Amino acid sequence: MANRYEQIAADLRKQIEDGTLPAAARLPSESALALQHRVGLPTVRHALNVLQAEGLIEKHHGRGTFVRAANQKIEYANDRHHRAAQPPDVSGSPQERALDDSPEVTVSCCEIWANDELASRMNVQVETRLLELVYRGRRPKDEAPYSIVRSYLLYAMAPPAPAELTSAASPWGDAYVDWLTEAGIELDHVVERLTARPPSAREAAELGVSPGVAVIAIQRTSYDARGTVVETADLVMSGDRVAAVYSTPCARTRQPC
Repeated sequence: MANRYEQIAADLRKQIEDGTLPAAARLPSESALALQHRVGLPTVRHALNVLQAEGLIEKHHGRGTFVRAANQKIEYANDRHHRAAQPPDVSGSPQERALDDSPEVTVSCCEIWANDELASRMNVQVETRLLELVYRGRRPKDEAPYSIVRSYLLYAMAPPAPAELTSAASPWGDAYVDWLTEAGIELDHVVERLTARPPSAREAAELGVSPGVAVIAIQRTSYDARGTVVETADLVMSGDRVAAVYSTPCARTRQPC
């Protein structure tokens, strides 16, 4: 038999799903819910915490608890470079439609020296001089960015004017791809390691994610034709606003599988 808080959460969840409580609707106060269900405030708070962790509601201090509006998610697609080379689709892909909102992308750039982790990822000595570029993508309607990308390049390989790397509008820190090509460096392949996890305190503050919302974390490593690491990056995205979409070509064979 379900606990009382689970029953309350299930009742509110059903009202949200069937539209009885539409997006942006304010839920009854905790005391009203406690009276309605004949339970104590801790039980009601437990039920609300469950729904908040599921991303169905959000609490605003001093205002109350509201049904969360479903967001059109921005796509982080692994074939985005191939898509960009294709003729534009009149209808637009979900990614293109989301980006039609003209996201604001801010970029900062600084010199750093490789710590143990970055030295290992880039196969260089500790204290090697690096160029760090930080990209923040934000939709106009949001107060906080939906993604933060920290991209690292060997300073010795950086262009004379780092502005070349900060002028691209992509929130994913893709500027390095065009620059490497123009510099005659052949990019061979990119390895991405994706995880979903709770945000750190710093990430939660920077991305403005609500309690219970996970982040998508991607560690990206780019290699040239000789197998040398030419760029590595850490991408952190708000799981309720970004979807990671991976397209894998299937090898064609004459024999059926």
